[in-house]
Amino acid sequence: MEREKLHSAPTVAYITKCFPRLSETFILHEVVELERQGMSLRIFSLLPTTGKMHQAAQTVQAQITYMPQNFLPKLRLFGAVIRRFMSAPRTTLVVLMTAIWHFHHIALFKHLLSAFAIAEQIEREGISHIHAHYANVPATIALIVHRLTGIPYSFTAHAKDIYLSKPSHLAYKIAHARFVVTCTAYNQEYLTRVATKPLSTPIHRIYHGLNLRAFPAPMIAERTLANDAPLILTVARLVDKKGLPYLLEACHLLKTRDVAFNCHIIGDGPMRAKLEQRIQELELSDRVTLSGAQTHERVIEEYQQASVKVLPCVVSDNGDRDGIPNVLVEAMYMGVPVISTPISGIPELLHDGENGLLVAPHNAPALAEAIILLLHDASLCTRLATAARQTVLERFSTEQNVQTLKHLLMMGEIGISSLASVERDEHEHVSL
Repeated sequence: MEREKLHSAPTVAYITKCFPRLSETFILHEVVELERQGMSLRIFSLLPTTGKMHQAAQTVQAQITYMPQNFLPKLRLFGAVIRRFMSAPRTTLVVLMTAIWHFHHIALFKHLLSAFAIAEQIEREGISHIHAHYANVPATIALIVHRLTGIPYSFTAHAKDIYLSKPSHLAYKIAHARFVVTCTAYNQEYLTRVATKPLSTPIHRIYHGLNLRAFPAPMIAERTLANDAPLILTVARLVDKKGLPYLLEACHLLKTRDVAFNCHIIGDGPMRAKLEQRIQELELSDRVTLSGAQTHERVIEEYQQASVKVLPCVVSDNGDRDGIPNVLVEAMYMGVPVISTPISGIPELLHDGENGLLVAPHNAPALAEAIILLLHDASLCTRLATAARQTVLERFSTEQNVQTLKHLLMMGEIGISSLASVERDEHEHVSL
C-alpha cells in the first residue's frame, strides 16, 4: 500500500517501524521539519499505521510505502530476492549468509524480504542515502539494503532499541554506518563503549526537538490555585519503564493525607489491565483516570489544565529504560512544572530544584512529597516552569536540532569529507 503526494525526486529514504505512530511524535515532527527545511524524503514503514493520527501527519509530503504483513503479499516480495540473485549472485549470497550469521532469529526471513524489496525500490528511484529510526529492526534492514546496494546508511538510536539489543549487534551496525545519531549523551556514551574499536563511525547526540509551532502560547502562571482539585497529569505508554505503579502508590498516599487532586494518565499499552486492577485495590477510581491514547491536540488541552506533570521512570528488569521522554519536554514548554527521576538521559533535561524536581526511582513516598510541594507552593511552580521553558527554547527546539540532522543527511548524499566543518559549526555535536 502506498500513499502518494506531490514531491520532488526523493533523495533520502527513511526506514521506520511504523509511520506515523501516535506515540512517536518526535519522528513525525522531525520529518515535517526536514521537509520544511527543503529536504526530499521517501518513507518505508515496516508496519501499517492504525487508529488515531496527529493532524501534523496530513502535512507530510513524502511518499510512504507500507510493507505487506499477510503471508501471500509478503511472499510476493521474494521476487526481489530472485531478481537480485539473477543480477548479482555472489553479492546476494554473501549478504544472505552474513545476515544469517549475525542476526539469526525467527523473524529474519521477513526482514530479509523487506530489505530486498526496499533495496530494489530505492535503486529504481535513485535514492542516495538511507536513514533508519531505531537501532534494532529498522537499522538491521538499512544495513542489509546498504550491503546489497552500496548506498550509505545511518540510523537514530533511541532507548529500548539500544538496551535490549545485543552489544555485538549494535557494534556491527555502528561499524558499517556512515554516522549514528542518538537522543542523549547517556546513550552516546553507551554506544561508544559497545562500538568496535577503534571507532571510525561518528556518533552524534542530537536531542529530540519540540516543534514549537505545534503548541499554543504557554501558560506559566500559578496553576495550583486555579482549581479546587488540581490535575496531576501523566502522558506515557503503559509499560514498566514508566514507573506508573509508583505514581498510583503516591496518589494513594495523597488521598490518605486528604490532599485534593485528580490524576489523568494518557496513553495505552500492555500494563493497562494491571494498572486498572491496582487503581481498584487502592480505591482510587474516584481520583485516577486511564484516558487511553489521545491525539497531540487532545494532549495539549490536558497540558493547559494540568497543575503538575509526573513521570516516575525506572529501569525495567530487562534493562529497558527511557532516553529523554519527549512528553517532559512538551510539558516544560507548556509551563507545567514537572517531576521525574534521574534515569538515563533525564538529568540532561531536568536539574533538580532549578527547572523541575527529581526524585529517586521506586520511591512512592518521595514522589508524593514532591507532588505535595508543588501543589502547595505556587511561586515555586512558577519559578521552575519559567526556567523549564527557557531550557526547551535553548536546547530542544525542533528547528535548530533538525538542522543539525539535515547537515548530516546531506553529507550522507555527498560524502563524509566535510564532516569536520559541520562538527565545528553545530553545537549539538559532542566530541567523543
